[in-house]
This record gives sequence, structure tokens and C-alpha cells, in this order.
Amino acid sequence: MAGIPENDLLSRAVAAHQAGDLAAAAAGYRDVLARDAGHADAMHYLGMIAYQQGRIGEARKRVGKAAETQPRNPAILANLGLVLFAADRLEEAAESLSAALALGPRQAEAWHTFGLVRQRQGQARAAINCQRQTLALAPGHRAARLSLAALLIGDGTAALAAEILREGCELSPTDEELSLALGEALERAGNTDQAAAQFRTIAESSVALRALALTRLSILERRRQRPATSLVTARSAVLADAKNPDAARALGQALKELGWLDQAAVWFRRGHRLLRAPGQTRFSERPGFARTSRAKLRHDIAQLRYLVDRDIAAARLAPLVPQYEALLQAMPPSVPDGQPVPLPAEHAAGARTFYNRCHHLTATPRFEGPVINPELDVPAITDAYHSQAPGLTWIDGLLMPDALAALRQFCLESTIWYDFEHTNGYMGAYLQEGFNCPLLIQLAQELPRALPGIFGQHVPMQLWAYKYDSGLAGIDMHADFAAVNVNFWITPDEANLDPESGGLVLWDREAPADWSMDEYNTYDPAQQRRIREYLEAEGARKLVVPHRQNRCVVFNSDLFHRTDDIHFRDGYENRRINITMLYGKREADA
Repeated sequence: MAGIPENDLLSRAVAAHQAGDLAAAAAGYRDVLARDAGHADAMHYLGMIAYQQGRIGEARKRVGKAAETQPRNPAILANLGLVLFAADRLEEAAESLSAALALGPRQAEAWHTFGLVRQRQGQARAAINCQRQTLALAPGHRAARLSLAALLIGDGTAALAAEILREGCELSPTDEELSLALGEALERAGNTDQAAAQFRTIAESSVALRALALTRLSILERRRQRPATSLVTARSAVLADAKNPDAARALGQALKELGWLDQAAVWFRRGHRLLRAPGQTRFSERPGFARTSRAKLRHDIAQLRYLVDRDIAAARLAPLVPQYEALLQAMPPSVPDGQPVPLPAEHAAGARTFYNRCHHLTATPRFEGPVINPELDVPAITDAYHSQAPGLTWIDGLLMPDALAALRQFCLESTIWYDFEHTNGYMGAYLQEGFNCPLLIQLAQELPRALPGIFGQHVPMQLWAYKYDSGLAGIDMHADFAAVNVNFWITPDEANLDPESGGLVLWDREAPADWSMDEYNTYDPAQQRRIREYLEAEGARKLVVPHRQNRCVVFNSDLFHRTDDIHFRDGYENRRINITMLYGKREADA
């Protein structure tokens, strides 16, 4: 290479880079840097190869050094902003992108990245403006169009999002992803007939998206109160792609809606295996695999250690502990424990096959005998429910001891606590994703038969569990989308440091019938204030039900309620676990 001019070396390296031969391009850039260690372009491009290969730390150093050499180069500053965004250094990324756009305002890709930065910072209006700038410069920028549409839907302007996407479909008639997004935007805008037609068109014309379109159509038909049509469509989705977890879940939802919980659970388990099996990467771009929180990582490490200490799949699970610990150590120290953030950039690619997946599921079969305590005083419980508030009572000793122990073992051992998107830091497990062992299904079906005077003909519609860190808060005030709410606790009483708290706080007022679910079931601070003001204006009475193991609160699901203050002992086995089962539909929305 000694006789080749430096500019020719750079040109050859750039050509190899553009052709996708990253190894040859990197070698060429290094040859240039061997002659001129301060060559900004070679340093810049070598840094971008590192970015493309997921070595974000190296990319930040190299592109940053290039920016120091050429501080007024808009292209280098724009790519530095991109790399800083990937490293989750949002303030620095915004500063670099702002400088890049001040020097070169017609950089469409820089505007797009700036929009992603503002979106992650929670500045939705600024993000929308950035993506509009991107499309003004590059109307065919599909990622910006999809991002803008999602932002507009989140901003409550789904109809405008549909217009943006329709324009994109006209520009790119064969772009199936834009077509699918248009159907989803139409659905969110309330144009359900148009949305259904859009999904049908995609299902008929696209082999690749047939299963996805049919899945969306099944969900839409279920929301339109057409359970039979939803069921048929979901079965077609499963036939189109037997390995699609969303199709399996849609079929489970359709069966559940018809009251066939046993069959629904089978399909939920299948969808769970398809999505959460360790080692696969097919769906690893989803937020649940790409984001985490300090509270989530601490929980998973504690659970893995709990399993290894008890020699439960120890040979397979023990190597995961240091991998999770490395993720925790790489978390920015300034991030609050419960705040969800992207996985640390240097570990994100390697974590795709193991993070937030089902590494162990404890077998928990149905019992031959009863799960519900047969000694319960059913008439007294029923009378208490109907005499307090608009439906409220609590029951001690709900489960038979063996059933309680088995259920607690399932919750402690099964690695199904995937939901961490709560700023209060608690973990969630749901019917559709692993929280549906045969014992739970038996319990959900047996309870209405045990207390017919409370449940009537209501069937189980949802099951979930939450597991709480001893140092973080619980769920804020809300009501649930159901007729009857069942909430019970399985953590031993000795774990609770304050026997008069740790349970549930309820108010004897129902959510107004004209409030939407987004109004009565949200943890937005402004809406929380509105709920408090409503309860004060109504003169609502507050009732505190303290935590007790095997205590169950049964209440009208329209009642506002929240988790009581939590003061539990440290230690994995002392975490507060509550299980919730919802029956029927909220009368105002049924």
C-alpha cells in the first residue's frame, strides 16, 4: 500500500464500505490512519463501522475524535449524534444534532435521529416537528413516517396519523409495513370498517404479512364484539404462520372471550413458548427485549440466585447470573430504580438471546380436590359483599394450604416476570405470557362456582400477578375494566414489617360511567389528581384492607383502589406478591 496515494486509499475504503464489505473498508481506513493518525474522515468512517457492528463505545470514541478534528463538519456531528443516541447519552446527542443541523439544516437523516432523541426524552411535540422536517426533505423516508404516525397516535390525533400513512402508501404502494400501520391508525381513529378492510386487503395480497394482518383483524373483531368472527380469523392467522406468537395469542384471546378458558390457556402457552424461548432472536427488536430497569435486573438476579441455591436447573441457570450482573453494572447510576431505559448499548446485542426470556417454568398441575377452601361461610361472604359499598368484602383463608403453597412456588420459581414498564418498579406476569399454569386456571374457574351470589354468570377475563420490591411503591389509584375484581396475597405475614398496611386501599365510589378506560385506568399525574378531586367532591370513604397471606379482597371492579404502602423485609422470598383475577366486563362498557 506504500505506493498508493492517501486519497486513493480512502476512496477504495469508502467504495468497499458502500458495497457492504466492512472488513475491507475497515482495513482501508486503518491504512489511511497509519499514514495520518488525525485523518478525520477515516476516523469518522471507521467509527461508523464500529456503530454498524454494535460496538457503540468504540464508535463514540472514534466519531467523537473526528468531531474534535473537524468541529464544523455537519455530517460528522450528525453521525456523532446518532452514536450518542445509541449509547443513550441523550443530552449530548441532542447537542451534537442541534449543532449539525445549524450547520447543515437539510440533513434529513439528522432530523430523523433528532426526532428519536426527543421522543426518548419524552418531548413528543419536538419529536413530531423533527419527523415533519425529515419528511419535508425526504418524503420517502419510511422510518420517519412510521415514527411520526406513532407519535401522532400517542398525541391523540390518530386520524392525522392515518392521513400521513395514506400519503406514504401512495408514494410506496408496495410497502406492506406502511399499509399495515395505516390499518392500525384507522382502527385507533375509530374508523373500524376502513381498518378491517385494510387488514383484509393485506391478508389477501401479502404472503409475508398475512398472519400479522389476520391477527390484527381478529383483535379488531373482538373489540367490535364479534367473538365468533374473531375466532375464525385468529384460526386463519395461526394457519398462515404457526410460529407467530401474536397469532397464537389472538386465538387464545378469542377463545377466552367465548368463555373457553381451558382452550385459551393452551394457545397462550404456545404463544408464550414461541415468543420467550431462550436462544431465539426473531422478535428481539420488541421493547420488552430491548429495554430494562435497575429494579427489573435486581429482581431477575435475585430470582436466578434463588433457583441456583435450590439446585433448580442450576447448571443451566448459574451462567446467566454474571450476564445479568454485567447488565446491572452497566446501567447509568443516575437512572431511578424503576425507570425503564434501553439496555446498556455495549451489552444490548449479546443480551438478545437470554434477557427477559423464560428460563424456567415450574410445573403446577390441577388438583384432584378443591382449590377453594370448602369451609368458607358462603352466605356471610355474599351478604357482606352486597351490603358494603357497591360490592365489597374480603375473605381470609381463601385457598387450601397445599394450593397456596403450590401457587407461591410457581410465582417464586417461574421466570415469567417480563413486565417492568412501571415507574414504581414492580414486576408483572400475565395470563397471555406464562401466568396460566393449570392450577391457576382451575382456581379461576372454581371461584365463581364457590360464590355464585357474587359472580353470577361472569366468567374469568384476565389473570395477572405483581411482585413488589420492598423499597418501592405500588400501584396508584385506578379502576379496572371488569365487573368483579379478585385480589389476593400469597406472601407470608412475617415478611410484612407493618401488619396494618401492605394490602389494598379502596374508596366506596365507582368510576364515572362516562369515563373511558384511559381516564379511570391510568397513572398519569394529571389524571391521578383528577381522580383524587372526584373522590373528594363525592365525599368518598376510604377503606384500608391490611395484607394477610391467603386473604382475598372481592369487590366491584368499578371502585377506585390502589396498593397500600409497602414495608416488607428485604430478600427475594419476602417480596409482596398479589394475584388479580377479573371477571365479566365493566357494565358501562359492556
